[in-house]
Amino acid sequence: MHLPPLIPPASITPYLSCSGVINCTNAEIRTLARTLTSSETDDIERTRTLYTWVRDSITHSVDAGHKDLMWNATDVLTAGHGLCFGKSHLFVALCRALGIPAGLCYQRVRREDGSWVLHGLAAVYLEQLDKWIRLDPRGNKPGVSADFSLDMEKIAYEPSYDGEWLDQHVYPEPWQEITHLIDLSPGVSEFIENSGSIRFPPVNQVRMQGISICST
Repeated sequence: MHLPPLIPPASITPYLSCSGVINCTNAEIRTLARTLTSSETDDIERTRTLYTWVRDSITHSVDAGHKDLMWNATDVLTAGHGLCFGKSHLFVALCRALGIPAGLCYQRVRREDGSWVLHGLAAVYLEQLDKWIRLDPRGNKPGVSADFSLDMEKIAYEPSYDGEWLDQHVYPEPWQEITHLIDLSPGVSEFIENSGSIRFPPVNQVRMQGISICST
């Protein structure tokens, strides 16, 4: 899949920090990260293992028929499910728990019925390669196939319609506009519908970072 290249952040430091959403200092998060990667010898393989585990072991809320909205990394881990956003938060928290810089990416996707939704995925900095790569832990199903790839990124949704975009930046924390939707959405389906109201990356981010988007 040929995607627009990521624009590397100016500093790695924010992508190693822990927060209320990406709570990488949590004991369960730290223990799980170490346990899953105990046999790996470098950060590339550690990242691959963490990514594959979150993608395949934590179910996507919609695919599994869950209605409760899980957002923080620890809540997603405890519940065993999350939307693309929550699964990305968990994956990023696991990476940061091992000192692997990681952040969040976003794209706008058109659904089969013509409506729009926001999709969340992740990106990781691999020091051995001096390279950021996108990784999409959403979870595979018929028609959706994302994988760990160092050369050609394999995310769940390739931009292919007018109005779709894939933000080229990596963010250390969720957009405030997305977090605000948590208060407006009593459950999973409402949150997904409300995410369609976000038509562009945040204006302040556009002004500050000169964000470019992919539209085909």
